[in-house]
Amino acid sequence: MTGVLRIGIALFLFLVAVRPAWPASPDLSRIVVIGDSLSAGFQNGSLHEAHQPNGCASLVAARGGAALPLPLIAAPGIPNIITGVNPTTFEPGVSSGRVDPFIQPMNLAVPGHTLSDALGRRPDIPIDSLTDLVLGLPGLFGGVARSQVEWAEALAPSTILVWIGNVDALSAALVADPAVLTPVAVFESEYADLMTRLAATGARLVVANIPDVTVVPFLTPAAAVIAGVAEQTGVPSAIVEVLLGLAAGDYVTPDAFALIPGILGDPATGPLPGSVVLTAAEVADVRAATAGYNAIIAAQAARHGAALVDIYGLTARLRADGVVVGGQRLTTEFLGGLFSLDGIHPTNTGYAIIANEFIRALDTTFAGDVPPVNVRAVEREDPDVLPGAGAPASTLRHVSPHAAAAVRAVFGR
Repeated sequence: MTGVLRIGIALFLFLVAVRPAWPASPDLSRIVVIGDSLSAGFQNGSLHEAHQPNGCASLVAARGGAALPLPLIAAPGIPNIITGVNPTTFEPGVSSGRVDPFIQPMNLAVPGHTLSDALGRRPDIPIDSLTDLVLGLPGLFGGVARSQVEWAEALAPSTILVWIGNVDALSAALVADPAVLTPVAVFESEYADLMTRLAATGARLVVANIPDVTVVPFLTPAAAVIAGVAEQTGVPSAIVEVLLGLAAGDYVTPDAFALIPGILGDPATGPLPGSVVLTAAEVADVRAATAGYNAIIAAQAARHGAALVDIYGLTARLRADGVVVGGQRLTTEFLGGLFSLDGIHPTNTGYAIIANEFIRALDTTFAGDVPPVNVRAVEREDPDVLPGAGAPASTLRHVSPHAAAAVRAVFGR
């Protein structure tokens, strides 16, 4: 053997020895989902059998050729699904609960669950909550009661999709009070526990961060309220601003709109109460907490080799630019095509866009080849992308107080 050949063989063996360990393609055969209403396929104020399969987690699983058993909730859903905005209408009747209580769900996401709930909240008898319906069946038939994380540990997952923490931030927007935010230090401890336990299952982890809550059209910017009231009533904007007690950077909840006519008619009844206004200072508090949560999520993702899905960045881009689908620009405005009638949860089209963000992160991190969702095909059949979506006729179109109350009930607010 010549010296050159020996050197060549030695160099080859050295390169093989130090070659980076490229991640294996993800195994999607047993996907488990940890999350809240955004991962459950909640839409139009309801967990409903017609919409659950259109959630982002279901779309990711379908594009990966995997089954994702769902805890389907019989029509008219829980709560009753919103079917109209003006006037507010709901599908009539009472849900019988789970369509098939003997199916073990792999999508464990429960609407209203915080990070703490995902770790420790278990179902119980009687079966009278979404926690019971999603996590309790069929387990409670055999006396088994597990939290989301406990079920994930028991189900031998190959890949786990994790999108939790939204409620920890969003609750502040629902009630216009940052005091209900989960303290960042508590979130840090709980998220570390979550990731340690899920990583111990040996599954690939795909985790998503939390959007700025002011992106959701459940909240209306004060500037839009002032301009809209001035346009509709002829009262100068400066006077409207004073009468309502609003300032730049404030946001109002849906309950504010019922109070505005009375204040305009009798200024002594104003300004708007703090219970319906998230002030600019309070918005800053919510954003600071969200930034803290997202830093923790990113750090834990890096520590455990998880794919990180940047929902915060995605929703910021959608708010700034919208997205053109089927020849029209969809926006994050109310009835803009991306959010459903409750102003918090996406339309089918919105979920498809989010699913593609999950797929992109999964493919990039784990060298996967999951094809993206055809957003145009989803939009074409989406009943909540209305003609003219993205071009609101009025700056005062907003989520109805009735819809807001239904959503708050799910979130325990």
